Amino acid sequence: MWLRYGIDQDKTLVSIEDVPRGKTQLRCPYCNGELTAKKGKRKEHHFAHTNETCREVSRSDRLLPTLPLYDNFNIWLTGKELKQLKDLWERYGVNDRGISVKEVPSILIREKLLEHNPYRYGGEYQFTKLGKIPVGALSLMLFNQVQEPLLIERLQELEKNVQVAYLNDSPTFNECLRDLQIYQAEFRKILSNTLYYLQIDTSGGNTIYKIGVTRRDIETRVAEIKNDLASHFENFSIKVLGTWPHRGNVEKYFKHRYSFFNVTIIGNLTEYYNFFTPEDAKAVLRDLRRMQAKGLSPIEVDILEGKPSQIEQLIADNERAERRSQAIKTGMERAKNWGQNVGRPSVSESPEEFLGKPSSQRIIAALHEGLSLRQAAEKADVAVNTVRKVKALLNT
Repeated sequence: MWLRYGIDQDKTLVSIEDVPRGKTQLRCPYCNGELTAKKGKRKEHHFAHTNETCREVSRSDRLLPTLPLYDNFNIWLTGKELKQLKDLWERYGVNDRGISVKEVPSILIREKLLEHNPYRYGGEYQFTKLGKIPVGALSLMLFNQVQEPLLIERLQELEKNVQVAYLNDSPTFNECLRDLQIYQAEFRKILSNTLYYLQIDTSGGNTIYKIGVTRRDIETRVAEIKNDLASHFENFSIKVLGTWPHRGNVEKYFKHRYSFFNVTIIGNLTEYYNFFTPEDAKAVLRDLRRMQAKGLSPIEVDILEGKPSQIEQLIADNERAERRSQAIKTGMERAKNWGQNVGRPSVSESPEEFLGKPSSQRIIAALHEGLSLRQAAEKADVAVNTVRKVKALLNT
C-alpha cells in the first residue's frame, strides 16, 4: 500500500504532499510507527515505515481504503487476465464486434467487464462501460458516470465497517475508523481540486497541451507553469481551454486514456501531450467538454466541508458523555472524601422494582437477543452503564 497520510501529535492526518522528503515527526495512523516520506521521481510519493511495515498497511489492495477507479484502472485483474481483456478489445472491441462465448474468460464476466447481448450479430458478448476502462476506451463523461456511484458505495461500506466494529467492541475498530478517515481525506482531495486543460503554443510553431488539477485559482497555477516552461522555451503563450471544478477524479484517468500522446520532451515535467493531428487535439477537447458540470450531492458536500459521518458523530457524542460521566463520578468521590452529601436523596428500590421498569425490560429483551452492551443500550435508548447494572442484577 502507498500510505499517503501520517498523523501528527494531535492525531490529525497529514498528507504526503505537505511534508518534505526524508524522516518525519509523523506517525503511522494504524500502528503509530515512525514514518519516512518517500518523494522520488519514479514512484508515487508515499510514506514508508522507518522500521518494519505494519500489518494494516500490508493488506491486500482490495481491502485498502483507496478510491475506486482512481489509482488503478486494471479492475484488480492479474497480468494474464488484463492481457486477455486487451486482446479481446483489439480483436473485437475496437470495431464494436460481438465476442463468441467460447473466447470469453469467465473472470471477465464475473468482474462485469463483459456482458451477454443475444441481439448482437456475430457474437453474444460485448464490453461493458466498466470493461472499457482498463483499455482506456471509455469517454471521460461515461467514466464519471461509472466511478461516482462507486465512490459513494465504498464510503458507505467503510462507514458500515466502523459502525459494526464499534457496536461489537471489535479489536479492529481503530483500523476501521482510520480506513474511513483516510478515505474521506482522499475523497475530499479530489472534490476540492479543479481540473484544467491548457494549450501551449511555442515559438517554433509546435503546440502542446497540459492536463492538471489545482486547488488555487487558475491564474496562479498558470503563472507557476510559465515559470516552469521559461527555461525550456524562449517564447510561448498559454491558453486556458477549460476548467472543471470538483473534477479532480478525472486527471489520472485522462493520463491513462491518452497515455499514447504523453511527451517527456520538457525535462522532468509531466502531464504534457502532443497530438499527431489537429483533429486528434479537437477530439480530446470534445471529450473533456462533454463532461457535465459536477453537482455535489449532500454526502459530497459534507465530505468537502470535513463534516463527520453519522457514525463518527455518534462515537464522538458517546465519548463526550463518557467523559462527562467520569468527571461527575470523580467530583462525587471528592465530595464524599470531604464529608459532603452527594447525589439524590436515598430512595429504597429493590432489584425487582428496578428490573420491572419499562426501560429495564427493554434492556432485558435486547440482552436476550444476544446483543452487546452498546447494541443493547442503543436499542433500549439508555446509557451503557444502565445496561451494565441490569446485566449485573440478572447475574446475581
